[in-house]
Amino acid sequence: MYMEKSPEKINLNFMSGGGEAGALVRSFDWSKTSLGTPETWPSSLRTSLGILLHSALPMVLFWGEDYICFYNDAFRPSLGIDGKHPGIGKKGKELWADVWDFAGPLFEQVLTTGEPVWFDDQLVPFYRNGRMENIYWNSSYSPIYDDDGNINGVFVACNETTEKVQTAKKLTESEKHFETLIREAAVGIIILTGDDHIIEMVNDAYLNLTGQYQEQMTGKPLFEVMPDADPYFRDIMDNVRSSGKPYYLNNYKYTLVVDGIEKDVFLNIIYQPFTNADGEIGGVMVLCHDVTQNLIAQKRMEESEQRLLSVVESAPFPIGVYAGREMRIVMANRSIMEVWGKGNDIIGKTYAEVLPELEGTGIYGQLDGVYTTGIPFHARNQRVDLVVDGRLQPFFFNYSFTPLYNADGTIYGVMNTAAEVTDLNLAKQKVEQSERNFRNIILQSPVAMCLMLGPEHIVEIANEAMIDLWGKAPEEVLYKPIFEGLPDVRDQGLEQLLDEVFATGKTFNANEMPVSLIRFGKTETVYQNFVYEPYRDADGSILGILAITVDVSAQVLARHEIEDIVTQRTRELEIANNDLRRSNGELAQFAYIASHDLQEPLRKISTFAQMIESRSGNNLDSQSRNYFDKIKNSANRMQTLIRDVLTYSELVKDSEIFTPTDLNEVLKDVITDFELLIEQKGALITFEDLPVIEAIPLQMSQLFGNLISNSLKFARTDIQPTINISATVMTAAEKAKNDFQQEVYYKITFRDNGIGFREEYADKIFNIFQRLHGKSEYEGTGIGLAMCRKIAVNHNGGLNAHGSSENGAVFNLLIPEKHISKPL
Repeated sequence: MYMEKSPEKINLNFMSGGGEAGALVRSFDWSKTSLGTPETWPSSLRTSLGILLHSALPMVLFWGEDYICFYNDAFRPSLGIDGKHPGIGKKGKELWADVWDFAGPLFEQVLTTGEPVWFDDQLVPFYRNGRMENIYWNSSYSPIYDDDGNINGVFVACNETTEKVQTAKKLTESEKHFETLIREAAVGIIILTGDDHIIEMVNDAYLNLTGQYQEQMTGKPLFEVMPDADPYFRDIMDNVRSSGKPYYLNNYKYTLVVDGIEKDVFLNIIYQPFTNADGEIGGVMVLCHDVTQNLIAQKRMEESEQRLLSVVESAPFPIGVYAGREMRIVMANRSIMEVWGKGNDIIGKTYAEVLPELEGTGIYGQLDGVYTTGIPFHARNQRVDLVVDGRLQPFFFNYSFTPLYNADGTIYGVMNTAAEVTDLNLAKQKVEQSERNFRNIILQSPVAMCLMLGPEHIVEIANEAMIDLWGKAPEEVLYKPIFEGLPDVRDQGLEQLLDEVFATGKTFNANEMPVSLIRFGKTETVYQNFVYEPYRDADGSILGILAITVDVSAQVLARHEIEDIVTQRTRELEIANNDLRRSNGELAQFAYIASHDLQEPLRKISTFAQMIESRSGNNLDSQSRNYFDKIKNSANRMQTLIRDVLTYSELVKDSEIFTPTDLNEVLKDVITDFELLIEQKGALITFEDLPVIEAIPLQMSQLFGNLISNSLKFARTDIQPTINISATVMTAAEKAKNDFQQEVYYKITFRDNGIGFREEYADKIFNIFQRLHGKSEYEGTGIGLAMCRKIAVNHNGGLNAHGSSENGAVFNLLIPEKHISKPL
């Protein structure tokens, strides 16, 4: 019975190796293409891709209805720079849009007919190296059948022939201008025909060498014009005509007389027979090249070559030159001989004779390929095992084999340059070992840790503590984007935090942050202290995020219980405020409890914690010391909370005296108090004329101070914080809406450009102990705004707010001009 192979068991070895192209295939997110993930690919695609990635021939593969593109490292150089690379995984029509008019119908033809197509020197221009280039190819387009026998891909094997085609065009043009070149050639040329050596053609360079003129020579026998050249040169030319063999004179000394002045020159002369239309030798073409300066330059060149050889010999990197297809060593500098460890008597031997241990490694074939094709070969970080000091040892090299050409353009040998990178590769292995150690640290850590890679935050590794915190099976979250494995934590602000750390590289810390999780099938709120730390590679690029989390739910819940007790006491106080006489007694009782019964245990907690820490000294480990810090910080926060509650409770007294109060002066004093913080924040505070009202000056100072402090605390970091305070007289409609009875009421508006808040929290923020942010983000006890509203109510007024995450917050203080005492 046939059973389909599950995706996780499919062998992905076809994607291994392949250099840069292979790495691009492995790192590409195929789930976003029409091909789907590699585990689902048909075997024919996997086989074709495996052949492509491991082939030394340039190849391109197009698959599926979108013609998804693959290519190998051998094809990569033809893409140039600043062009289509990297294009692996892109749709063919998008990647090759500039040639799709040619390629699209061709692919359709191959897919429809199943017949392969071949082109020689086909012009296919496309964009590369920052511009459109005319590129010529020898290429074949072959169909690829999928597992069902249908044609679903096109396999392109190609070789760029641009240089060859351009050379052929130049040769054609050269033939057309042959005659012009003869006449304009810097080499003296004379063409002689017949037994009498009649001058058929002579160029200016030849005339200059002989001191003759065109009309003196053309159409006349050579030795009639130049009798001094007979009989020596006549014998040479007659012999060339009769034998059909060319004759050469090198460095021939010739005395030239120009304007009565003799001058010795040296000539290289070639007597070349040429045939007529009947195939018979019709004459001799003589080429005379003045090599006087060449002889001088040759001597200088020999000296220069000697200096060059000295430079090559002393070069700090290996250089070798091998001639002929047998790769006979004609040059090897000291560096390459030291690397090989074969002694100094290697010149004249073949490469295989000196390095027999390389048999079967493919290097011999690489050299032969460069010699026969003219295509350079480059290898990086290649391991080469050499016999040095009598034993086979591993070395690593970056090396190149480059063809060497004769003056006629034929390859006569190969130059080998190399750089030993053994130490670098050993260092790389150490880095890889360090990476494995890093993973082991994560897995073995007692603290919950996980590593997420890429902009999608794919969970690469997570230890048992983190898996337990998530309350999921490992296979539900590993190797998936974090919010795919944990969909229950979406829309709780964590997406933005992770994206910002990945984009900016700035570490994020949070304390006691609540996160709602579905753990083992049950929804729970987990309070966490966590760190998001950017994870970088060796060059500093951000690869992902390391998350470290501590579950502090037990501590937070315990503190919440204390806060609930305080909240309950506060509510009792508010109820008691209806009866002022009884309220004063209860407030006094609460003040005593807050100042003694609540603060005394906190002082003891702080004192005993310090005593234990002091006695333990250096015996405490870092985790225990961290616990003591948390105890002390919690005690300090509780003491601050108690003091704020006492302040809030004092606001219910009505014994303070209402006096005319200039709010301009109150605001100036508050700004002076916050002068240092305003300077640190770079804030700008502006205000218009504020009224004079009957109020309790101290409470007005508290109210203005809390609102200014609130705006500075929640200021944005990307723009300059600004706070504007203005005042207007309330209209009759506004007073009626708020059930205000007095004649004159003012609306004093505090407007900032901070982080703001959601409009649905506009009333909630005035509740005592209410916080919209974690304690680690912004300091405070959650009592300040409650105190502000309480002060406004004490003055027969009110306080409301409006918020926007984009435009900041607006607080409106509604307060009468005159104070009216409340009846007892």
